[in-house]
Amino acid sequence: MRYKGIYWTAFSPLIKKSITKRYSKELAEKAIKNGKAEYKGLLSRADDLGEGNPMAMNAYFAYVFAAAWLGTDKEITPDGMGKIMTDVLTSPLLKTFFSMTDINSVKGEKKWYHDMKKYEAWYEKNKQDYPVNWVVHFDETLHNDGSFYYFTRCPICEFCKKEGIEELMPSLCATDETMFHLQHGVLHRQHTLARNEGECDYWIVGDKVKNPR
Repeated sequence: MRYKGIYWTAFSPLIKKSITKRYSKELAEKAIKNGKAEYKGLLSRADDLGEGNPMAMNAYFAYVFAAAWLGTDKEITPDGMGKIMTDVLTSPLLKTFFSMTDINSVKGEKKWYHDMKKYEAWYEKNKQDYPVNWVVHFDETLHNDGSFYYFTRCPICEFCKKEGIEELMPSLCATDETMFHLQHGVLHRQHTLARNEGECDYWIVGDKVKNPR
């Protein structure tokens, strides 16, 4: 993947703050000092997902946390890193950003369905050049409420397995629940690729919806 330092610059101070609070200043400094080189290394080995890919930011986000974790020599457990990810996502700036979307609203209810349709169109146009990517599917017969889609391929999951850091994947997957919660939504999920269950399913409904269908 092409190196983009903006993700490390944006998230590393928040990661450092969380590790300092939960562990120690020394471990936080170690994570950031070693993590930047780890981040560059991960990106240099990761498959190119394509310029203009609307999903690529998910990989950059994931690899920042993986790099900081590797920077600690895995002194933090994967579950511990999950708590750090939650700290970052719920930091004032990101919390404000995510909460600008309200999945309960008419505009927000199908937001993720429409976003994934845009990604699907991008992938169909570019998959010959960038075959290692998310493969998204839709089943519009399953639910009336919210957005539903599922992936049968995830490049983040594949790359983490190849790198021998697949134990971090459940914590990375769990960030979805936090992100949708900040957007006033609920993620109903039964399967993940990280657990070798063949798919990652996303049924996202507003948190005000009672008895979603």
